[in-house]
Amino acid sequence: MGNNFIKKFFCFFIVALVTIVQCGCTNALNFRHAYDQGVKAYNEKNYESAIVYFNNALSYKPESYSTLCLLGTSYAYNKDDKMAERTFQDAIRLFPDDWNAYILYADLKRSQHDYPAAIDFYETAITLGSMGGKEKAYYKKLLKEIAIEEAAYDAKNSFASDMSEDSFKANVEAKKKLLEKQDKTIENQTGDVVLALDLKKWEKAIEQKDDKSKLVEYGIKGEDVKNFKWTQLVIVQYFVLSDNFKTTLDEYYKNHIGSVEAVAKNSNKTFEKKIIHQKNNEITYEWKFDNSKEAEISRIVYTDKGIYHIHFAKKGAFTDQEKAKYLDLLKTAVLK
Repeated sequence: MGNNFIKKFFCFFIVALVTIVQCGCTNALNFRHAYDQGVKAYNEKNYESAIVYFNNALSYKPESYSTLCLLGTSYAYNKDDKMAERTFQDAIRLFPDDWNAYILYADLKRSQHDYPAAIDFYETAITLGSMGGKEKAYYKKLLKEIAIEEAAYDAKNSFASDMSEDSFKANVEAKKKLLEKQDKTIENQTGDVVLALDLKKWEKAIEQKDDKSKLVEYGIKGEDVKNFKWTQLVIVQYFVLSDNFKTTLDEYYKNHIGSVEAVAKNSNKTFEKKIIHQKNNEITYEWKFDNSKEAEISRIVYTDKGIYHIHFAKKGAFTDQEKAKYLDLLKTAVLK
């Protein structure tokens, strides 16, 4: 009786396993067929058929990155910007570290003359480790052209009715000079961060630097920051990016916030975090520690040469007024 049961069980198991394997193979074959048909239609510029085939392929393999990118591009060529955006967003959400979808989304935004969004996506793609050096160089050059294109478009559409040709050219030239100035600033970064602090209230308490990093702490005048006796604190950090220290904006943020979370966890204290604003090269965030007994609002900015990080810390929670004030102050931080 027992042996018969075991034989029947194994027979059932083998049949079920074969069925699963066959089903998996069938799905793979169906995906490949639909995908290949989609590529064929795409290459023939038959975008309506390509959309049908690529959607069919995704029904068998929903997380196919190449299919999502080709589907989004097919929608874009077929003048369905809404579906193109949705598809590129899905690709970025599922594969945040792959650069192609960011570029395709940026191309779409550029075609719509939404230059700020396009520039954000191009710049984000450039920061990703998956993008090769040649591609980075190409898109950095392209960004300069797009900035000039944006200036020309804005001038033409916003002021065309009353702007002379000379004024139009002057607007474009001014944009070129600004870009050249920004490039020079990046090349000559020193790690000194200028911040619009009220020096009647704040004073420099600690300064440490070497050839790889710099740290400056400001405390309220009269408070003993060096012995950790403070009610409010400003910390400005700068880290040089080099072959020995390579990171991305997201990686740097996760490592930093992870270390603070670890302190909270090890001390059994509460910890809340929130990203207030994030774009291509910067993150502004806040956290609250130990039921808001200590809080911080910070901004991290990523550049080609290094990362600078400004913290506004306080014993106790920030009021809405203080939060607004410090967020405005964080925006004033720039590299010398």
